[in-house]
Amino acid sequence: MQPLISIIIPVYNVEKYLEKCLNTVKNQTFKDFEALIINDGTPDNSMKIAEKFVNEDERFIIFNKPNGGLSDARNFGLERAKGEFVVFIDSDDYVDKDYLKVMYEGCINNNADMAYCRFKHYYPRTGIKVISLNPQKGVYDRDKALDMLIRDNLMHSYAWNKMYRKSLFIDNDIRYPKMYFEDVATSIRLLCNANRIVVSDKYLYFYVRHPGSIMSTMNAKKINDLILSLLINRNYIQYSGDYDKFEKSIKAVAKKMQLVNIYSIFRQHILCFNFEGCLTNLRTNNKMYKYVTSKTYKAIKELPELPFTIIQPENKKKKK
Repeated sequence: MQPLISIIIPVYNVEKYLEKCLNTVKNQTFKDFEALIINDGTPDNSMKIAEKFVNEDERFIIFNKPNGGLSDARNFGLERAKGEFVVFIDSDDYVDKDYLKVMYEGCINNNADMAYCRFKHYYPRTGIKVISLNPQKGVYDRDKALDMLIRDNLMHSYAWNKMYRKSLFIDNDIRYPKMYFEDVATSIRLLCNANRIVVSDKYLYFYVRHPGSIMSTMNAKKINDLILSLLINRNYIQYSGDYDKFEKSIKAVAKKMQLVNIYSIFRQHILCFNFEGCLTNLRTNNKMYKYVTSKTYKAIKELPELPFTIIQPENKKKKK
């Protein structure tokens, strides 16, 4: 029999956290699932931990692949998932025992293509859990939810606190692009094709915060990918014929990204003890903002690329 839910768990260098993650999956109150453990070429002992679960529970399956990064591992899992619904769990995070039950019942009872749960940030060094801002409980139609998701206002684009009808990926040929902020560039495209999304008021996902998160270690590549993620969304929405409906939301988040990037650009140059090219990078950031929000932009079927890029300053501190 085919499982109702496929859980996709990419694994790379997480031996400290994997057992807790997989235990919370194994102990789900909703039992009809398969857990696809995607070994993304991990060099540590994570697979020894995973093998214990595979040997004890036939719902756990290991797939081995060369290292290709998080997006590649998620896409690899999607191609092998048998469930009607899919969820993604990062292998250093963990979930509440009712995670699958609440999300699945939300989709089924409301005929929704997506479900969304609240989450907490967990800091392993201190054991502190911090509540994140989340949307109100309810069933949101596609347009209302899209407006919130585009603006990154209460509803966020993370891949991991959602349940998706697998057909959203398969029927619309949507996969995670190989880039930073890949979930920002994907969740909005998925919601564009959903009928509605149901939001739970329960805190079911626990995102483990480590030093060196993506936002705290911003560099030129990440700055460029942040804007590129917005361009991918703008392009997709415009190609689908809905740009006029969401133009204000796209411009609002583009302005927010532009301001965040100004801070990140200055920070990079300060950390590198090198202000050569700083003014050029700031001008490039402005050009990227104008390009993403331009009224003359022409949407294409494929994923777009940015014509301008921020240049990483050379680290002169290291040479001293």
